[in-house]
Amino acid sequence: MIPVIYNDVLAAVSAVSGAAPECRDSVAVALIRQADVAEAYRRSHCAAHPVFGDGSLLASSLRYGRRGDASFQTGEGLSAWICVLNALKAQLDQPDAQLMQRRAVGSSSSRFGAISSPQSSQ
Repeated sequence: MIPVIYNDVLAAVSAVSGAAPECRDSVAVALIRQADVAEAYRRSHCAAHPVFGDGSLLASSLRYGRRGDASFQTGEGLSAWICVLNALKAQLDQPDAQLMQRRAVGSSSSRFGAISSPQSSQ
């Protein structure tokens, strides 16, 4: 997923709060996964993912038709904010090895045919 800005989070909160309360955590996680998939696709194909967009959380959130309350003035809105922020924090709390692996894949994928050994991309 590309770096997250406020509008990304706002769109995700709106999408999450439009879901049933028991589904909100899974929707937040799915939005982040979809943004990750789209970013990987964008890097390898130099184009936006046909379904999930450009790799931003905003693009993956816009696919959800139901919008809900994103206000700080209601319990429902605040719960949606907390849900999305917890999902983003959980992604940051992943082991460093996964982050290093993402960087390695991204850096070698930019060299297209420069490395011929199948083991070199592992």
